Amino acid sequence: MELYGSNVTDLALADWLLALIPAPLVAGLAVGVLSSLSLAAAVGAGSVPATGLVGYALFYSGPQ
Repeated sequence: MELYGSNVTDLALADWLLALIPAPLVAGLAVGVLSSLSLAAAVGAGSVPATGLVGYALFYSGPQ
């Protein structure tokens, strides 16, 4: 495994999943801050797809 000079195309699906897990949480946080929706509801709604990504990473496309 080469640490330096790695290309983005060298990333595995698990790497992409780990990078994407915080995205729905950050989106929910932004919606909660920028809208009249409560922060707890917005982050809670963002946790649903984040949990789905974790479940997909663990049980469907698990580590090899």
